[in-house]
Amino acid sequence: MRSRSGKKEKRSFLILMIACALILTAVPVMAKTHSTKYNGKNYKRVYDYTYYTTYVHPELAGKKDSTVLKYFVRNGIPAGEQAIESFSVKSYRHANHDLREEYGRNYEDYINHYISRGYKEDRVTTGCDDRIMDPVTSYNGQSYDKVYDFYYYVGHYAYVRKKYSDDDIGAIKYFVKKGIKKKHQANEAFNVEWYYNSNANMRYMCGQTWSRYYLYYQRKAYKKGPIRRCTSIKKPITYYKRGGKKIDLSPIYDFEYFTKHNKSAYKYWQKQDDAGAVKYFVKTGLLAGMRGNAKKSSKSAAYRKIKKKIFPYMKNSEYAVADVLKSKTKYLILVNQDEHMVYIFTGKQYNWKKLMEFPCCVGAPGTPTDVGQFEIFGKGTFFPTGNNKCWYYTMIHGNQWFHSVIYDGSDSPVNIVDNTMGASVSHGCIRLSLSNAKWIYDHIPLKTKVKIYNRPWN
Repeated sequence: MRSRSGKKEKRSFLILMIACALILTAVPVMAKTHSTKYNGKNYKRVYDYTYYTTYVHPELAGKKDSTVLKYFVRNGIPAGEQAIESFSVKSYRHANHDLREEYGRNYEDYINHYISRGYKEDRVTTGCDDRIMDPVTSYNGQSYDKVYDFYYYVGHYAYVRKKYSDDDIGAIKYFVKKGIKKKHQANEAFNVEWYYNSNANMRYMCGQTWSRYYLYYQRKAYKKGPIRRCTSIKKPITYYKRGGKKIDLSPIYDFEYFTKHNKSAYKYWQKQDDAGAVKYFVKTGLLAGMRGNAKKSSKSAAYRKIKKKIFPYMKNSEYAVADVLKSKTKYLILVNQDEHMVYIFTGKQYNWKKLMEFPCCVGAPGTPTDVGQFEIFGKGTFFPTGNNKCWYYTMIHGNQWFHSVIYDGSDSPVNIVDNTMGASVSHGCIRLSLSNAKWIYDHIPLKTKVKIYNRPWN
């Protein structure tokens, strides 16, 4: 038989064990501390092992600290994954446009910024994963906030949305570089085609350089409110500006008639470019005698009156001669035999600018200089003429060239034999001063157009 004392001891032992068990269950178990350092950098502000393996990558639960952290750094950060409750790199990017402008889509840069100093700056770090806050509306220092809204823009153009729905920096750049040229509407208030159609004076000044309409509205016109719907040109332009004054062309010009009845002008109708059409009519149509409307022909008194008003010195104007000519180079040379003058222009057809002019000699009555249009086809330093020499020749047509006045036969042009200028005395060539002949020799390329004429232009 067991003694009573033995039973008491057993009972006391059981009580002690139960008490210990109760005490142990009441004491909290200390959580395991996971490493947040990788390659010398501490990610504790953006990474928590438990959060990451619970909510983002459960398949990594139970793996070594180094394995999970390495995966986050190498894969999670580039993918924009959130690895701690208090910080989302996507929200950090979306909420801070200054960082977006600097870092673009490189999530690693945002992480490094927050770890190094961003955590001290009281920036938004969560809550806007799905929406960019305060999208940028400026590019290269120019604000477009009156003609551009990021969410409106990506919402109305599928291909813009596909590429830039999460990139407001890229979107504003695309709008400025390409969208404006495509006449994109980028906010509710401004439609560039309606603005263009309703403002004749703007069309005349800006043509179809669309950026000028956006910028003008951005800087001034937005104060007048949203653009009225205007789907076709309002009051096509029928005037031409000269010397700051408007010359009325309406008696002889109609936009629709002119562009539809002249093949070379039809492109202006297709583009609905009435400013371009009216300027083309004046610079080309009037000079070529194109008909501008159904009422008045190019031979009518009204036509001649307006033509004279725009080109008051037409018969004697080297500009009028040059205007319609084309050259294969950026230069054009005119020789007016009546005036004994050479005119050198630079530019292109309908936009020639006179670079210089100087006197010349042309062919004598028995050996005239040919008239017509030619192209420069050769050059040389000098050629002999009897016992004398002519320097710096530029070949125009056959044996008719630009060259200097006549010098003696020395090895350099020092002693002038015949210095005649402003007369018709040559054998057909066009004589110039030495400096002018050398300028043409040095600067005028082959294939440059030369027009020689000996009567008033008409």
